[in-house]
Amino acid sequence: MFAYSGQRSTSTLEKCEECGANIKQRTATIKTPYNYGLSGLSGIRLSGILVCRCSRCKSEYPIIPRIVELHSVIAEHLIGKPELLKGEEIRFLRKNAGFSQNEFAALLKETASHVNRVERGTTTHLSPAADKLARAIVTAAKDGERARRLLVALAEQETEKRRRSMPHFNLARNRWQLVA
Repeated sequence: MFAYSGQRSTSTLEKCEECGANIKQRTATIKTPYNYGLSGLSGIRLSGILVCRCSRCKSEYPIIPRIVELHSVIAEHLIGKPELLKGEEIRFLRKNAGFSQNEFAALLKETASHVNRVERGTTTHLSPAADKLARAIVTAAKDGERARRLLVALAEQETEKRRRSMPHFNLARNRWQLVA
């Protein structure tokens, strides 16, 4: 669970955006936290934030200040956990670091389809070595735009190298030939 102890936002909702009914507000506490499913991660709970709830349709609208900082704290927690990362955690870290799935796969020396299967949960997790590399890549990207640009350039080089290493055949004068 992540608690927020900073200033609260003064903007609040009075009417539901879905049905127009009145909104009830509550402060999420450690005993009654807000489940932050919007992060794409299961089990993330927030306290210390204002949560607006519609009395009619039961829609909830959290007011989450300093969301970039919150995502950085979540990323640090995930990077430091001792178990292998789950697919949803890899997706969160990848997106938070600003990598496309293709770029991230190239940096991991994995196929994009494998990373996609891991992120969707079809494949349980990356190998232990790829898991460590993923954490290192995300940590390096987090430390600055320069590092992220370098990693993206490396990913592009790896993608181009893979493309060039694939055999290419050409049909010329009714004969197949390997293109050098």
